[in-house]
Amino acid sequence: MLATEWKIVNDTTWEFKLRRNVKFHNGEPFTAASVKETIDYALDPASKSHFATAAYWGLVKEVQVVDDYTVRFVTKQPWPNLVDSASLTNSLIMPAKALKELGPAKLAEKPIGTGPFRFVEWRRDERLVLERNPDYWQGPADASRVTFRFIPEFSARMAALLSGEIDIMKDVPPHAVEAVEKSGRARLRATVSSRINYLALVNLKPGSMQDVRVRRAMNHAVDVEELIKQVLKGRATRMCGPMAPANVDYAPVDCYKHDPARAQALFKEAGVDPKTLALTLDTPSGRYPLDKDVSLAIAAQLQRLGIKTNVVVNEWGTHLDKIKNRNTGDMFFLGWGPALHGQGTMQPLFLADQTYSSYGNNKTIDDKIARAQMLLDPRARAEAYAELQRLVHDEAPWVFLWQQHDIYGVAQSVEWTPRADEKVWMYDAKVIAR
Repeated sequence: MLATEWKIVNDTTWEFKLRRNVKFHNGEPFTAASVKETIDYALDPASKSHFATAAYWGLVKEVQVVDDYTVRFVTKQPWPNLVDSASLTNSLIMPAKALKELGPAKLAEKPIGTGPFRFVEWRRDERLVLERNPDYWQGPADASRVTFRFIPEFSARMAALLSGEIDIMKDVPPHAVEAVEKSGRARLRATVSSRINYLALVNLKPGSMQDVRVRRAMNHAVDVEELIKQVLKGRATRMCGPMAPANVDYAPVDCYKHDPARAQALFKEAGVDPKTLALTLDTPSGRYPLDKDVSLAIAAQLQRLGIKTNVVVNEWGTHLDKIKNRNTGDMFFLGWGPALHGQGTMQPLFLADQTYSSYGNNKTIDDKIARAQMLLDPRARAEAYAELQRLVHDEAPWVFLWQQHDIYGVAQSVEWTPRADEKVWMYDAKVIAR
């Protein structure tokens, strides 16, 4: 951690003490000036940075340098989750001098950080190469060089892992688990991710999903447990509301039970004949574990009630653009993570004016989100987010699906453990044999 301690000075001011004797890869010292330059850049309207939104750094009014190793964040309102935002990779700190002299565009092409590996080479859609930083403040990493390769096709990734061409493979699909375990060349390393997967029921445009009874009916119509068992082979943990246990603000809510009769009753109450519904479901392919397969299985389940569902499979960039531009169909499959605190889930996903939201314009929820993110008292904040989770659950803006399991194939010659926050942290990787 680059901050050794922090405290609340007053309701709108946080103070951080920075670690001494840390250097950037170009030799520049890590100081409060670099923190200020980085955040100021992110907040500058000319930067057009998405980190300037309220979900990231947008609640910061000013960054003050107290001395070389003390920095203060002055916020526009009380903001208890500032520490959470600072601890995530929402805005990695750049060296102040290099940022001024080289500019952000050149730093984006050849990043300069403080971590255990430093940049060597990047070739788009091919590879990223890093080398060991001998001056890392925690000591040098075991691996002298790390290469991240981009191999889109699953079969090619598997072949590379099992031939010894690569040491770690991300996203082993459930149906390939047995092959990895029996290969003798690699083994599985898995973790329950903080990332949640859900089926958004779009209520921000005219259509049947504007009726809460229809949205609740959809939750009763989809058999989540069957999807986990049959499609994901048990490699997911069911989620009953908008947050999962990995989220510090999580509070349990009851699951919607798979109940076709209840779904039919809710459709009837809403004046909707499910046999007349013709819905469109947008899904990516390969972004999340078996996302396309899950979406097709959901369509098959809905067909049991007579609901016709056209599944549109999108390339990831297209899928994201459709969500941002509100051009999806009635439903879309999406994952969100790392989902580690309440504000980072509630604000970007349940306010109508946010980029990734499919639901909104509910004044009660809007007001409660605004209040919850300002509560500095932990007990009051926990109660506020618990109430919000109950309200969102009852509004059924999604078919609540699961926490995904991140499954990696790891060569027998390497010891490495994945993290729940999805960061591929190679400092801990150990080469145990070759």
